[in-house]
This record gives sequence, structure tokens and C-alpha cells, in this order.
Amino acid sequence: MAGFLRFILGLFGGALITYIVGTTVNSQFVMNAHGVPVTWGDRLNMTLFDISNMLLYFVIIALSFLIAFAIAALLKRLLPNLANIAYPIAGAAAIGAALGLMYMMFQTVPISGARSTLGFLSQMAAGGLGGWIFGRFLVANQTHSSGASA
Repeated sequence: MAGFLRFILGLFGGALITYIVGTTVNSQFVMNAHGVPVTWGDRLNMTLFDISNMLLYFVIIALSFLIAFAIAALLKRLLPNLANIAYPIAGAAAIGAALGLMYMMFQTVPISGARSTLGFLSQMAAGGLGGWIFGRFLVANQTHSSGASA
């Protein structure tokens, strides 16, 4: 039961970090796209507004991570050398796939800051960070479980 709770917390924590970083980066790309000066106060205001209003993106991230991390867990068993980087790669791939699927569905990327190559890669980097966070939660679970059985 503790392992399942750690999994859920890791999934939520990784998705939340990805959401906050990805949304923050998205806001900055959108503001920079227009080539007009924007004050730090306006940047903060828009970033906080986006974080509080793009919650569907959080749901998409969490669902994408659920699928990607399940696949990564299977691949880790087949390819043990991949173990340390499986979840960051899965997190980045999950965001890339989600953005790609959004483009296929809508003929545009609804996360407007991800429409440029650098914006797209920055969203994937946020996904990689979320995958790393998820992996840390699982490692903490294994360390805690190993210590309890010794």
C-alpha cells in the first residue's frame, strides 16, 4: 500500500512540477513572441493567471505520464542500463507525444508557447524534469522498503 501511495504521490508531484514549469515557460514564450516590452509585474501576473487557468493541461500531463511511466517501468526490466534515465525520457516523450496528438486533433498546438521548436523542446524538458521527480519518489520508496526489511 505504501508503494502505491508513493507511486500516486510521485505521479502527482511530477505532473505538478511539469505543469508549473511548462506553464511558466509557455507564458514567457507567448509574451516574448510579440516583441513588445513587458514589465516584470505583468510577466508575473500573466504567469500566475496561466497557472491558475490551464488546469486541463495538468490533466493531460498526468494522463500522459501515467501511460509513459507504465511503459518505462516495463522497459527498465528489459533494459537495466536504462533504469536511471527511463522516467525522465518517458516524461519528455509523454509531453512530446501529447503536444503532437493535440496538433493532429486541432491542426495547431493549443499550448501556444510550444509552437516554436524551442518552445516545444522546453515543454519536453519540463516533462523530463517531471519524470525525474517521479523517479526520485520511486527510489525513495525502494530505499525505505529496503531499510525496513533489513
